[in-house]
Amino acid sequence: MNLDLVYRLIGGALLVVTLPVYAAPERLGFKGVELGSDLSLIASNPKYECHVVSTPIADKVCNLRAKEKETIAGAPVDSLFYFYDQSGLTGIVVNLPESHFQTVIAALSEKFGAPQLKTEVVKSLKGAAFENRTYLWTLREGSLQAERYAGRLDKSLIRFTDDSAAQRVQQRRALLAKDPRKDL
Repeated sequence: MNLDLVYRLIGGALLVVTLPVYAAPERLGFKGVELGSDLSLIASNPKYECHVVSTPIADKVCNLRAKEKETIAGAPVDSLFYFYDQSGLTGIVVNLPESHFQTVIAALSEKFGAPQLKTEVVKSLKGAAFENRTYLWTLREGSLQAERYAGRLDKSLIRFTDDSAAQRVQQRRALLAKDPRKDL
């Protein structure tokens, strides 16, 4: 065999091995529970309890039990809710202390890329002004929103949403309202 050919083959093999590997884009979800996943993934986990509800995007909500602990990007989670419609995950809401918000934003940006940023001024009950920051990542299967001040100045919120879920649920419920016999 020609020595020059051997060197070219080895060089080509090394080039292929050293090329960057492009991973599939990250899917929206929290700790392996992705939007669209089945209810059984959470319902079978003893850390969570599930309840029947009637919201615009869910007929069942599962939440972290009171004595269970969870984290996001190393930050403690105050509460965690999974919203399901017809056993498919339509949304996830994570509430956390505001003091950990920037750490979580840095981790989400590393995982999902640069977000859009919207700022607004919010006021405390005493009239003090604070800059609220809302970060938004829009992906193919939904969106991720992180809000620095969520109802209170000491609480932040992270929301993963299947943006088409509310429309699907409304259409299905409208059909049931037109023909109640289909709701048997």
